[in-house]
Amino acid sequence: MTTHEPDLTVERTMAATPEQIWAAWTAPAAIALWWGPDGFTSDVRELDVRDGGRFDVVMRGPDGSEFTNRYVFDDVEPGRRAVYVHQGSPEHGLAPSRSVVAIEGGVGDPPRTLVTLRSYYSSAEDRRRHLEDFRAADGARQLLERLETVALRGSGH
Repeated sequence: MTTHEPDLTVERTMAATPEQIWAAWTAPAAIALWWGPDGFTSDVRELDVRDGGRFDVVMRGPDGSEFTNRYVFDDVEPGRRAVYVHQGSPEHGLAPSRSVVAIEGGVGDPPRTLVTLRSYYSSAEDRRRHLEDFRAADGARQLLERLETVALRGSGH
């Protein structure tokens, strides 16, 4: 799934340290505040950010619709990188997909940290569904904005 260029790349330079960003990634109360696009809430059922660990979350849209998402982490470098596989969504016709989150920098005063999210989809149709039907690029940008806000607040810790 990752032998080609990413199907989606979203970057954000954040005014937070890598440690603050990682803390927001690894605390269920914090990740519930930023996971998903604007207007969504998230109920974190399981969060184990390590190689082989799982992330199970239910996102609720503004209209009350629920989206159950299950992920498995397969390459985690605490504070620097997390690679995870979304297990797919049969109810929405989506195959499994892989995402890579890289956290780089944390230098300067105030610190500036580059967070990059790259997603790889299993087919052209899956790419189209994510990017067009589910507006994944907009959602990813909103997710990173919310991550920065939560990381700077230190919520959930």
